[in-house]
Amino acid sequence: MAQTTLAKLNYKRAITTFILAYLVITVLGTALALTIGAILHTPATDLPLQNAAYVLSERFLPLLNLLVWMTLAWVYFKKPSNRADPRKEALALGAFWLAVALPVDFICFVVIKSPISLSPYDFYIGQFPWIYLIYIVVFVSPLTYVTLARAFWQQNYQLD
Repeated sequence: MAQTTLAKLNYKRAITTFILAYLVITVLGTALALTIGAILHTPATDLPLQNAAYVLSERFLPLLNLLVWMTLAWVYFKKPSNRADPRKEALALGAFWLAVALPVDFICFVVIKSPISLSPYDFYIGQFPWIYLIYIVVFVSPLTYVTLARAFWQQNYQLD
């Protein structure tokens, strides 16, 4: 019977990088919508999902998330460790980040009332497909980083 070994995460670093990525993407995503609104002179609306600047910015959020979460994956993996297969750890990190992002999003954008909060329907249905693409990005970004870093390393520093 084959034995599977779970990758061991550095939870302190995983939580720290999650918090940093979450804060950075929240600020950048909001700034993107506000910048688009300022450039296009879109009128303010009471409902965030009806704001033309926000609707336009949604299309860029998965890519922006990929850049932010991959950068924080680099921060996580920057410190050397004795990992035999960083891909397993990357998958575990992506799963951890996603497992934390789901309830944090619900609390921050649905439960806590603010100018950018939404109803559960608006958050999970009204933002379709963008919110789900973002969740996929959160999950795959550590593996994407590890894969690209490995390919870069092998291409530029091949050992004979």
